[in-house]
Amino acid sequence: MTNIFCFFVLAAYLQFVFCLPTTQTQSGLKDSSSTEQNGLIPAKSTLKPTALTLEEQNAIARERKRLSAMIAEGEKKHHQFLLKGSNKITKEILADPAINNINSVDRKKEKAVLEQFVRDSDDIIDDTDRKCVIRVLKDFYTFTNEHFFSKNNLTNVDDIWFKALKAHGMDQFDADEAELLNQIGYQYADEFDKYLKSLSPAGLEKEKDLVYVQETYLENKDIMDKASYGFRYVNFFNKQKTDV
Repeated sequence: MTNIFCFFVLAAYLQFVFCLPTTQTQSGLKDSSSTEQNGLIPAKSTLKPTALTLEEQNAIARERKRLSAMIAEGEKKHHQFLLKGSNKITKEILADPAINNINSVDRKKEKAVLEQFVRDSDDIIDDTDRKCVIRVLKDFYTFTNEHFFSKNNLTNVDDIWFKALKAHGMDQFDADEAELLNQIGYQYADEFDKYLKSLSPAGLEKEKDLVYVQETYLENKDIMDKASYGFRYVNFFNKQKTDV
């Protein structure tokens, strides 16, 4: 995967649970409220605690539900992109005469892994179950980590799988994913900004974690791109839900 985004929680989940390649920003920011950890200028909040009306509480609940649905849709879109793209690339590799003519026992075992991935991904190609999709993608990205994304393998011209992945569009797949993540991140940023803009001072106090994300971004636009900003919102938003 590319080096554009730091905070995409889905890709991060795949990376740490299943050793999939993840995205990072050039600035090396870490998603944490600690300025010592992330190197960001601290936001200057002047919010004062006030009471929420019942109407405001209901409006916040509706908006948070809408934002949760938006995040789930972005995650689904990303997973489906990965599933269908990896399925297509793998089928093309297996149809390559150079792959069909391999005789090495080790290479045949590796080929069997790809054949099993095709069967598994064909079975769930339109599935929306997050755990199921991630389980299947694990096999593809374990394989590509070893043969394509590994820094130790980037110059290994003798690796037939590296050459096959490159010949059948892995670089373009990676670039297209970066573009998709950029679009999703921008949408997240715009929708969370719109949500915060709609809040009263009392609502902003309730959503002070999200206000922190916004103010920190405004103080650090020179080192944080808008897509990373959008995914940073999601990280804080999801943490709020787990803390409830």
